[in-house]
Amino acid sequence: MKLKIHTMIPVIIFIIFSSLAMAASPQQERNRQRHGLSSQLYIKGSVENIDGQPVKKATIILPELSLSAESDEQGRFTLGPLPPGKYHLEVYADGYMTYISEPLELRSDLENYQIMLSPRIEEQIVVTATRTPKRYAETPVKTEVISKTRIEQKVAANLAESLSLTPGVRVENDCQNCNFTQVRINGMEGKYTQVLINGLPVVSAMTGVYGLEQIPADMIEQIEIVKGGGSALYGGNAVAGVINIITREPQETRSNLKFFGESLSGKPYLNLNFNTSHVSKDLNTKTYLFANYQKRDPVDLNDDSFSELGLINNTSFGLNLFHDFQTLKAKAKLEVFRIFEDRRGGNLFDHPCHDADVCEWAKSDQLGLSAEWNQALKPNLFYNLSFSYLDAKRDTYYGSHQDPNAYGSTKNPLLIGNGQMNWQAGAHLLSFGFQLRRDKIHDQALGYGRIIDQTYDETGIYAQDDWKISKKFSLLSGLRLNTHTALNHLILTPRLSLLVNLTKKITWRTTFSTGFRAPQVFDEDLHITQVGGEGMMIINSPNLKEESSYSLTTGFDYGHQYERYNLQLSLEGFYTRLADTFILHEISSPENTRLMERINGPGAKVYGISAVAGLGIGRRLALNSGLTIQNNLLDEPEPEFNSKEFFRTPKVYGYASLEYRNERWLNAEFSVEYTGSMKVPHYAGYILSDRLETTDPFWVVNLKLNRKVELNSSASFNFLAGIFNLFDSYQKDLDLGADRDSGYVYGPSKPRSFYAGLEFSF
Repeated sequence: MKLKIHTMIPVIIFIIFSSLAMAASPQQERNRQRHGLSSQLYIKGSVENIDGQPVKKATIILPELSLSAESDEQGRFTLGPLPPGKYHLEVYADGYMTYISEPLELRSDLENYQIMLSPRIEEQIVVTATRTPKRYAETPVKTEVISKTRIEQKVAANLAESLSLTPGVRVENDCQNCNFTQVRINGMEGKYTQVLINGLPVVSAMTGVYGLEQIPADMIEQIEIVKGGGSALYGGNAVAGVINIITREPQETRSNLKFFGESLSGKPYLNLNFNTSHVSKDLNTKTYLFANYQKRDPVDLNDDSFSELGLINNTSFGLNLFHDFQTLKAKAKLEVFRIFEDRRGGNLFDHPCHDADVCEWAKSDQLGLSAEWNQALKPNLFYNLSFSYLDAKRDTYYGSHQDPNAYGSTKNPLLIGNGQMNWQAGAHLLSFGFQLRRDKIHDQALGYGRIIDQTYDETGIYAQDDWKISKKFSLLSGLRLNTHTALNHLILTPRLSLLVNLTKKITWRTTFSTGFRAPQVFDEDLHITQVGGEGMMIINSPNLKEESSYSLTTGFDYGHQYERYNLQLSLEGFYTRLADTFILHEISSPENTRLMERINGPGAKVYGISAVAGLGIGRRLALNSGLTIQNNLLDEPEPEFNSKEFFRTPKVYGYASLEYRNERWLNAEFSVEYTGSMKVPHYAGYILSDRLETTDPFWVVNLKLNRKVELNSSASFNFLAGIFNLFDSYQKDLDLGADRDSGYVYGPSKPRSFYAGLEFSF
């Protein structure tokens, strides 16, 4: 009996304490509930990158309790159960900056907590510098990257607007009538930059004139900019550098509908976008479809009845198809797009062009088709074949004073074939390739008796060695051999780049490169000069040589991440020597026509420095800035104004931006763009005689706001609003009337404007 009593004592004690605990629990729980507390709390959320894609296998840590979780395939995670208290989260994922949250006062379950991770800059994948996908940290060639997310943050409607706030890059408006734009890299004119789409030079002399504004942002996944000669891989015109547009490849099934409206001095600018993507369950098949419509009414800023911003009607659409053949270890890509645009500047827009006092009109139609095949034959051997065709045509009128002769038309079919073989041999990645390009121009202005019918064939073969010498050193060497029908000799263009990882935080890149630009008889000046009431004919000198360039760039990148802070610094020096530059001189002047000959002139040099600084503070604040200081000088003064300086090229220009991100409340960006003074020619017409003007500096201040509202896990609204050129820093001395110099335009592309938009994603 004693044994049984001793055995029962622990049981009795357990029952008594359990009863007391059960009696106390409801009261304690009632007290907790009365204060909004719970003893079983959870933190549930998701981890995404800046493009809105889920980040899987991210580690989420709650340091105060030494708890951790890992995100799943959809980026979701759960932490708990947790007692009430004050905590913070730390998130780690390969290729991303460390995330540290603000303090969290946990009094109830935290649902749908969103974490956005920013990629480390050295983890970005770039392809332009070497024609192979490569981490930026391992690429010896300096590459500026503009991501899809950054394009969206800029509220950019097209390629031209996407290039803003980029070091060493300026987009300028060069015509008061038709507003054609060109991009300058390190101060050199747009004709020295080669614009690529997926690595192929499908932007020709004709389509490049308005192409910066015609290529819609919805078409672009990423923009990569390589400054300096890229001819070792990309051929002619890559003297100042290359701008490579990488088109969209979807990663999820999703659709977006966007409405964007802007008020320019009371005149509307409308932009409608739709895109949809579908990704199969096995991720092998992907489709992407986009459609875009833009309409801008003409804007007269100085009340002279002539437009400063012309009328634009633009419609574009495209379809991208992707398929992975797993058994073949291959991937196929097919893309098609079409761009229509009707653009007109001047006056009397409701009259035919030849009834206007000034009219610049261009009706463009571009149909593009491309196909690409990538296949791995062995783990260390793979190849790429690509083909692209662009059928571009345009009807034009460039004239003044009711000139009936100023009508013209241009057809410009362009065909490109490209092949590349890559072989990984130990520390060497060897690349061998070829490129064939046929550029056919048929241009006529029958009123002036001008007919151009030319075909230019360019053939290039190249070889490249990407040598990873050690963890600290990488050497990239390349050589390209070119033939061109406008030249009677072979052109050899080498390139050499060196990457040195001085420390874990400091890298040094140096590149020496060469480039060339072949002559052709078609130039946009053929049209623009007709506004003065006369046509132009251009012939090439029998002894004409190609323009050639020699470029040297060197610079340091510094990156440091400490807890919530991310600091990025970059300093780059550049020098380019141009030889045998093309110039035009007049040899005769038949009635209504000027006959010009293109000859080789003296050389020029371009040199300067670019500095970039960026600071990220947690996930909320980001400061970015860039400054370029440069000189662009001719070897001999040009004859009209006896000036050695490049026209329309400031010695100092730069930008700064402050970005605040709060997905639960508001995202905002405040930016400033600075353009220093520059020399701009001003020709007689409205003024009595030609003169060279020195412009005042420009400060352009922009404010952008957006608010994203999540409806559910798959649908959201995004509200946009902002002001461009807040203080209306716009050119004040524009010419007036029908005899104005339409080329005397500089500074910001548009005056103060207000915009708002709504995007629905589902």
